[in-house]
Amino acid sequence: MAEELKISPAVEELLAHRHDHYDRTEIPKRDEYYREAFEKYKDEPVIIKFARGFENTLAKKKILIEEYDILAGFHFRYTYDMAMPLKSRTDWDPKMRPVSSGDYDREIRDCINVLGERLTGKDKEELDIFKDGVYGKLYKHWESGHIIPGYERLIKKGYGGLIEEGKKALRKADGKHRKYIEAMLICNEAAAAHISRYVPAAEELLNQASSPAHKAHLTRMAESLKRIAYGPAESFYDAVQLIWLTVDMLYSENYPASFSFGRIDRYLYPYYKNDIEKGVLTREEASEIIDAFFIKFSTNLHTYQNMTIGGWDGKNGKSESNELTILFMQSARRLRFEQPLICLRYDEGMSEEEWDECIELVKTGTGFPAFFSDKNCTENVMRMGIPYEDAHEFGLIGCVEMGVPGKEYAKTEVLRINWPKVMELMLSGGKSYGSERTFPLSAGKSIEDMGSFEEFYDWYKEELIYYSRIAVDSINMLDKALVACYPTPFLSVLMEGCYEKGMDVTGGGTIYNHTGIDTCGMATAVDSLMSIKKLVFEEVKYTLNDLALALADNFEGHEELLKDIKACPKFGNEEGEPEEMMADLIRTYDEFVRKQTNPRGGRWQLGLYTVEDHSILGTGTGATPDGRKAGTAVSNGFSPVQGADKNGPTAVINSILKTDMKAATNGMVLDLKFSRDFLSSKAHTDALKAIMDTYFRRGGIEVQFNVVDRETLIDAQLHPEKHEDLVVRVSGFSALFVSLIKETQDEIINRTEYSRL
Repeated sequence: MAEELKISPAVEELLAHRHDHYDRTEIPKRDEYYREAFEKYKDEPVIIKFARGFENTLAKKKILIEEYDILAGFHFRYTYDMAMPLKSRTDWDPKMRPVSSGDYDREIRDCINVLGERLTGKDKEELDIFKDGVYGKLYKHWESGHIIPGYERLIKKGYGGLIEEGKKALRKADGKHRKYIEAMLICNEAAAAHISRYVPAAEELLNQASSPAHKAHLTRMAESLKRIAYGPAESFYDAVQLIWLTVDMLYSENYPASFSFGRIDRYLYPYYKNDIEKGVLTREEASEIIDAFFIKFSTNLHTYQNMTIGGWDGKNGKSESNELTILFMQSARRLRFEQPLICLRYDEGMSEEEWDECIELVKTGTGFPAFFSDKNCTENVMRMGIPYEDAHEFGLIGCVEMGVPGKEYAKTEVLRINWPKVMELMLSGGKSYGSERTFPLSAGKSIEDMGSFEEFYDWYKEELIYYSRIAVDSINMLDKALVACYPTPFLSVLMEGCYEKGMDVTGGGTIYNHTGIDTCGMATAVDSLMSIKKLVFEEVKYTLNDLALALADNFEGHEELLKDIKACPKFGNEEGEPEEMMADLIRTYDEFVRKQTNPRGGRWQLGLYTVEDHSILGTGTGATPDGRKAGTAVSNGFSPVQGADKNGPTAVINSILKTDMKAATNGMVLDLKFSRDFLSSKAHTDALKAIMDTYFRRGGIEVQFNVVDRETLIDAQLHPEKHEDLVVRVSGFSALFVSLIKETQDEIINRTEYSRL
């Protein structure tokens, strides 16, 4: 049985004040500081302008430390709407609404302006279709910040060491590369200077502090800040403090989404171990530092910060878990926040203590930890051409994406395609639900041309690839414009290779450069295809026109058809045919994706997960042939349609494993929902571990658990004020239930709840 956890008085004080500084007046100031710099350096290249904007922001940003703080630095909740816009170098204006808010017209226009004559008429046509597809919920697109910066390299070298790297690279560089290196150096120096600004603030508070506990914390803080402004971390506290301040600075430059931490328990452990052995740190003090680190993130907008813990060294056959692995899970269990996300690299050889702690954390209902096969994930990363030495260091980015810390810019969340929407366009002649948009179909086919299910099925695959190719081409064009419009010189400082190449990370500066295309609604699509196969072509009870009419009517007046649809085979029940169809579709799709390249010298890779987009894209998707009503969520991740799995979790897992998980090099999500009572039995938790061992041994990649009952969720939807702290797993991430859109809440409520295996 895992130990009962208590919150220390110092952490209790932090919790009492954690929302004190939500200051909206601070939010627009970043744009003001960037505008000042752009005007002052208007004759400089865009890369220098952005570096000077970052420098000006850090020089003027409010320095905030309170007497009760354990870690210095406060994040002022830059929201998604504060993401820097993708603008051309001639008319960039931070006052304008950023692209992340949905201004895709402007993003496409800026791309055309930047690329100019390099774009053909076909290119512009594809960009228009892509833009319509984003507005019409065929695609989800965002310029995501999903990446694992090189925190391990940073804490070992310090900003002073990185400055020396930059100066060395500058001496060797020529031409345009010099400007990129100069920009990185400006940002590097600005970061060190910014940390130095905290020193007098901490010392002033120290002189005023009356509490011995506060004096002790502030003394440690001031001494640490002096060291880490330019120097490497010398202690566990130094390392955590340096990482947090760096995260906050990254938000001052970047889109605030998932600057993940990689294998944080592994690279922090030498500092922890050394401090413990020297007697300058206790386990309890380390827990307080970790708690304070977590609390810093609880003040931030939900941005999918991801910590990877645990792991197994396949070469020497030893566990890489350590005492910090346990402490991080205990902190998550003690505080029960929705972030940072906790992902565990799972192996059959994990200790009983580690497994017990995992179960205790799962019982909290936060969705932590999500479990990832250490071996299979490593092999999937290697499938992208990355050698074992780097692949084995993979961490989880954002939700479930595997990436090499400090060496990979994979743009994991730049594109998602709505599989059921493709079928909607086929059955409607290209007309999009909920809008006036009509989309072209690739081969000019219609439902009247379909003489067999095989013809329809091949047509579906053809259209799926057609719309995917348009999206891939469009993203590649936007990628070329991005580095010209919106470089990120500070992030580049933290990524290996950028100084050496004299290139921004957005332009291919780091070691590995991939792009993710993620899928949405796969089970909804498969179940829809099964309905068409059985009812239209096998039983010949309805025509495709009958079905199209029913979908247009949202099944109103078509109750008999809806009843027949419900009786059709559904993915996730181990019935055979739906699983074979899913495997075939993903195999076909993976073959297409793996042939695609990007302008940064990398390849595209496939992800089988949805974030919250199964709900968001569902709002713009009409009724589907599996019986789903218009505007509701499509299926989540690689899970069955909500409520369609009737034969228990073992059947779901066996169904999933009919698909070769090697396709999911950009990650996948399998969500299982259990009742709270289920995990109260040791026999059940032992059986759960046995199932997970089998699942991962047979090729599984990821599994996560929701532990919450339907009644609680319904009550939280009706009475949100009573459930403000209720955390649930969505799809690869956790969130406060009451913060989710109703469509997502409904989707979680409707998931099958297991009380047995």
